[in-house]
Amino acid sequence: MARTPQVIVIDPDRESTAEIQKLISMLGFQMVASAGYGVEAFTLAHQYRPDVVLMRVEEPLVRPIQTLSRLNDGLPDLPIIVFSTEANIRLMRQSMVAGASDYLQEPLDEAELESSIIKVLEKKEREAMRRRGELEAPVPQGTVITVFGAKGGIGKTTIASNLAVALAQEAHQTVALVDMDTRFGDVAITMDIPVERSIADLARNLDNVDRNTLRDYLVEHESGVRILPAPTRPSDWRNLGAAHIRDVVDVLAQTHDFVILDTPGTFNEIVAAAIEVGTMILLVTTLDMASIKDTVLALEMLHERFGNDDERIKVVLNRAGMDTGVNEKDVERTLDSPLWWRIPQDNEVVKAAQLGRPIVMSRPASKASMQLRDMARALAGVRKTSASKKSSGGGLSRFMRPLFKKSA
Repeated sequence: MARTPQVIVIDPDRESTAEIQKLISMLGFQMVASAGYGVEAFTLAHQYRPDVVLMRVEEPLVRPIQTLSRLNDGLPDLPIIVFSTEANIRLMRQSMVAGASDYLQEPLDEAELESSIIKVLEKKEREAMRRRGELEAPVPQGTVITVFGAKGGIGKTTIASNLAVALAQEAHQTVALVDMDTRFGDVAITMDIPVERSIADLARNLDNVDRNTLRDYLVEHESGVRILPAPTRPSDWRNLGAAHIRDVVDVLAQTHDFVILDTPGTFNEIVAAAIEVGTMILLVTTLDMASIKDTVLALEMLHERFGNDDERIKVVLNRAGMDTGVNEKDVERTLDSPLWWRIPQDNEVVKAAQLGRPIVMSRPASKASMQLRDMARALAGVRKTSASKKSSGGGLSRFMRPLFKKSA
């Protein structure tokens, strides 16, 4: 039987300590000791060598920060989770500088506390395994953005393609765009590229692929985006499952800063795998009732899998401003979720897609283009004022740039 993780609580308030002890016990952990600040805290931590410390930090900060700093100096491998009634930046920063592993605000939420304890313990175990030589050296891992929607015809491929181009141009980093539509696969048409090899070919030959031969499966668009098309025949998906998709995405994420997954308007094991591996899931909807109804069901499914507060799930409203009799506030109330981004209705978007030229390239000043570029900047963490500056490329791009062929 696995040993119950042991916790020491450092909190001068005895009533608060008693409440925290109840919460810790409910979560399946064991409080082995409690202390106030200073010598007592330091002595008990050395005596018990707990798995984790929960510590209150309040104004005035001198004693708690001093205690936190001394504990971190004396027991550098001991995770210390700080909690406070305050949530100001100065207090958080001083706590982190002094050695805190995480920062929680009171009143302590049961699920949040459990998640924090588990995460710091897992990190501690990984670091111990790495020191013992039981873990391989970490590999680069890019951000995987899964563009998902509960029905077809809502603009997922248009968003995925334009987002990929905008990320390549605004973030100046490597971007791979993967067409995972098991039925139609329109990325090649939207981006006007030939389909010589597809995701199905790469998945079946992955054991023989390295960084150099990976280029044979990707087509580099004029924007710099590297595209892995869907097969031209739906039958080529036969015998490909979730494991193949996870492996393909893993290889691409090791060699690209961003991997954009364009999924079909249905739900199958391929889509489930794309959602599972996504660093972020962009759930696309529109203002028509059928799309909203299906999005409600999709959100319920995602929340069952990832939890209600999962930051990975972002709702994107496409064709915002269309006169359908439904307004955006109605959508947010129905979904019980905020709209993270709004892309306005723009007839030029469809025309651009039919011509094989993303609107962020063909009509960069249009409202839709500007919103798509702003979304790319937000995802990349790029400030708008710096986006137009020249760049020689960052992230993985300087290593990967010579490896890929241009589209015709």
